[in-house]
Amino acid sequence: MKKVHFFAAMLIAVVLVSSCNTSNKTEKSKNSHTEQTVNDAPNTKLETDQIMEAALEGKLNIVENALNKGFDINSTDANKRTALMLAAYNGHKEIVELLIAKGADINQRDTINRTALMFASTGPFVATVQALLQSGAEPNLTDNQENWTAAMMAAAEGQLEVLKVLVTSGANLKMLDVDGESSLDFAKANGHTEVAKYIESQTK
Repeated sequence: MKKVHFFAAMLIAVVLVSSCNTSNKTEKSKNSHTEQTVNDAPNTKLETDQIMEAALEGKLNIVENALNKGFDINSTDANKRTALMLAAYNGHKEIVELLIAKGADINQRDTINRTALMFASTGPFVATVQALLQSGAEPNLTDNQENWTAAMMAAAEGQLEVLKVLVTSGANLKMLDVDGESSLDFAKANGHTEVAKYIESQTK
C-alpha cells in the first residue's frame, strides 16, 4: 500500500509557481515594486502573477485592491489554479471569503481537476473548509489522475477535524481511488490512528 503525502507534493508544486512569479517580478523591478498593486488595466500576466502570489501568501489588501480594479476573479495560472485555490491551500480564510463573496467559482478545477476544497483539506484549515462547503463546494469531486477526493487528502494528512467537517457535509468515506484504496486505507498507510478510528466509526 502506497504512502501518500499530499501536502508535501502540493507544496512543492505551489512553491515552484511562487518562485517563478518572484523571479518574474525581480526582472520587472526597475519599473515596479514587489508590493506594488495592480494597474488600472487588469489581468496582464504580471498582474495575474502578483495576485496569485498575494492569495497564496495571505496578502488580503493586494487581493482586495485588485478586485476593486476589475481583476478577473477566476483567472488562472499556468496550471489553471485560481486565486481561490491558492488562498485555500494555505488556509487564508479572509481571502477565501472575499473571493467567494465576489463571485469566485467554488468548484473550478485546475489541470488535474483539483478544487479549492481539495487544496484546503490538506491542511488544518477547518474554518476555510467550512467556508467553502457552506458556499457550495462539492465534497465528493475527484481529480482526474488518481481519483482522490478531499476526504482522502484530509485522511492522508491526518487532518481529523477537517475530515469531520467534510463528513458532516456529505463526504463519502467509502469512495475508492484508481488503486481501489479508500480514505481509511490512506489514514492507515500514513500512521494516522485516530483518523482511521474515526473513519471506521463512520463506515460500519
